[in-house]
Formats: sequence, structure tokens, C-alpha cells
Amino acid sequence: MALYRSRGIVLRSIRYGEADRILDIYTQEAGLISCIAKGIRRTRSRFGARLEPFSCADFMAYHGRTLDTITQAESLRSFRGVRERLDRLEAAAGMARMLRALSGEAPDRRVFNLLYRALDALENTEGGFGLVEAAFGLKLAVISGYAPRMDECAGCGEELAEAARFAPGAGSFLCRDCSGFSGDSFPVPPGTLGRIRRLAALALKEVPLEGGPEEPVRRVVRAHVMAHAPGAASLAAPAAGRS
Repeated sequence: MALYRSRGIVLRSIRYGEADRILDIYTQEAGLISCIAKGIRRTRSRFGARLEPFSCADFMAYHGRTLDTITQAESLRSFRGVRERLDRLEAAAGMARMLRALSGEAPDRRVFNLLYRALDALENTEGGFGLVEAAFGLKLAVISGYAPRMDECAGCGEELAEAARFAPGAGSFLCRDCSGFSGDSFPVPPGTLGRIRRLAALALKEVPLEGGPEEPVRRVVRAHVMAHAPGAASLAAPAAGRS
């Protein structure tokens, strides 16, 4: 059994047996992996709170036939503030679902760094969590090769100044004249296209936290990922938390 060391961010923690947990971890070196942490739910567990959902840790593990087994863990950053507020946790869970859907098991340090910065942004702001989630999803889509089209109408091909609807299947917006183009399209409020363009262009720490409702922007990003990601089926199930 080969022992290895890695650094990762816990995306999901699932109870297993009487005292164990199965963890989904996005690592710098190997992408998305699943590990078992034996005895982690015991009061005197050697892991303590080092492997809570959305915590970042260095860990040692050995390869198994189905699951790797974690033997040691050292906390690098707990992101405790993300778990202590429901609205922050909801946004982080949305980011985890999009990461699982878009990135799969392929390792990419850009994705790891993006997730870390997004969790940092969630923990260090008092609002706009849905916009942080949406900005993360847009940047992840670009890295993964599934960026939405935001420059021209999916129906007529004309340059878009404003959008009336978003068509997830087309991965683009529709002008008012083409609003019947796609059966899976849904209306978006005025200004949605401009806000999404801005989120795509800005760094996570520069995401504007005010200026309009968050939900239409988040809905567009989530729908785009659901329609195009190879692992989109994983969005249907919770990707983080303690079940």
C-alpha cells in the first residue's frame, strides 16, 4: 500500500459505519478523490475538526482498492465562518456541486486555487454570497471549457445589448425578438446579462455585492452548468454537509 501526502479541500463528508466518514476531497495533485477517515466521529479522534466540510488540509493517506484511507491530517485553514452561516454554507455547497459537475477527477491547480479564493471571499464578506457562487461558477466554466456565450443572441446571432431570456441548452442569451427560440429558455430581469459579464471579468475579491437581486444571476449560472457539464447529474444531490 503506497503512502502519499497531499493537500486538499473537503467537499463532502458522509457518515459510514459507526465512527467513520467518507470524504470527497479536491486535491492539488490528483483532482477529486474519495477517502475514508476511520474513527473520525469518535470523541477522541486524532483527526479532530481538521477534516470538516470546506476545510483545507494537508493529509497523508494510502491507496486502497476502492477508497484511500487517511492516516494523518493537519489543518491549514478551517473556513469555519463558511459553515457557521446557512447562507454562506448554501453558496459553498453550490460551488462544490458545480466543481464536481465540471471538473470531475481531472487535477487542475487553477481549480483548487479558484475554490480556495472563493471560500475566502465567502468567509470575509457579510453579503452577496450568491454572487460569489455565481462568479466562481462562471470562472470554473471558463477553465473547464464550457464558458457561456455572452456576446451574441443564440437565436438571430445579432450582438446583444440586453437579454430577455437565457437558454441553457444553447449556452447563451436570447434577445427579445428571439425569446421563443429555445424551449428550455427562461426569462431574466433587465440588467442580468450586464451583471454576469461583469462577474466573469472581475477577480473574486472584486465581486460587487450590491446592485440588484442575486437569484437571477445564480439561476443562470447553475442552469448553464446543469445543461453542459459532463458530470451534471451530481448537481441533483447535496455535495457538502454532514449526513
